[in-house]
Amino acid sequence: MKQDVLTFDGFVSNVQYTACLAEKLPEYDFCDFDINKARPCGKIIVPDGSVAYSKWVSPKRTRSYPFARLYDILNAPKRITVIPVLKDEGIDGDLDRIQFSTISWMNLFDVYIVLAYYEGAVKSSRASQSGRNKITKQSFSSSFVERQIWDILKYKNSALHWNFNLLNASFVDIYRKALDSYQAISEQTGVKMHDRRVQEEYLEEVKADFENFKKLSLGGSKDASMREVTAVHRYEYLSGGSKARFNVRNYLGGVYYLTVDEVIREGDIYVIQESKNSTKGSLPSLDDIKDGLFKLALFSNIDALLLEGQKVDFIVRLKLTGKDIYGTLFMPCSSCELDRFIDENRLSERKAKVIRGLYDECLYNKRIQIHIAPNQ
Repeated sequence: MKQDVLTFDGFVSNVQYTACLAEKLPEYDFCDFDINKARPCGKIIVPDGSVAYSKWVSPKRTRSYPFARLYDILNAPKRITVIPVLKDEGIDGDLDRIQFSTISWMNLFDVYIVLAYYEGAVKSSRASQSGRNKITKQSFSSSFVERQIWDILKYKNSALHWNFNLLNASFVDIYRKALDSYQAISEQTGVKMHDRRVQEEYLEEVKADFENFKKLSLGGSKDASMREVTAVHRYEYLSGGSKARFNVRNYLGGVYYLTVDEVIREGDIYVIQESKNSTKGSLPSLDDIKDGLFKLALFSNIDALLLEGQKVDFIVRLKLTGKDIYGTLFMPCSSCELDRFIDENRLSERKAKVIRGLYDECLYNKRIQIHIAPNQ
């Protein structure tokens, strides 16, 4: 059955959000910091302060929960994220490169980008990969990452300003460093990589006009959003709403194309909903929950939302479904309702702590709702 697809236009001027489920960040002295040995997110300590960081294993946003790691650093006053400009797993593996829409996300959340490249790897030795051209255990150029972090620590302007200058001045050079590094890795491991000529052609387009980078990247994101709204994923447990696509702009005129699992109309209000499900436990994984919250943090900060040119009222909701859940819980709610739900479901102390954190999430942030229900 084909679903209706709604297209909304939105505007975001600033993102303010309190992450109540953010975990305590491990701390590292800058003089001892190694991006390859450090945890996926943490805090770097310097004599006159600190900066929170997260790192991506791939420039593709759907791999390894980078948004969950970004959620964990949202409350820090200064935030950086380390993203590989390119990840080539070998000619028989994936090839991912950074997209402009990812940069737009970081700009809106005031996150400084460290643009990195991989300099080390080994040939995959897994039995299932025998005879295939694939590499694994890729490691960043740590010294290159550390130099950028040091420059950010001294930088006085906004993340938006840093990111713009980084892309204009250094994107092509860093991308070419990545290509040179993969060529060296190929020679060391005997693994064939993706055709460099195609990558050089892409770089020439970027060099010819920086706007091409935006168009190339955003074009891909737009195509991806078009594909996403036509797909109904197994285990989503949707509520009979519509698939939707969002064309969101910021005050600089940038545009990026986003999707959510569904949009539900409740009276005169549109509910922008992300859905996370667990087929084994009572709640989805904490990373799944944080991923959904990070996405909704942006939607909750939309200043104005239009449908067919008309302004509409909206809220955002994270729907969590799981096995063996008894009853439903809508938050925000009273503390008595919260306690009763936790008691009736005999939730573990860890899961109860997650639900109480979600309760606080609704209190501290505008337009956020949480719906917990059984997945049947």
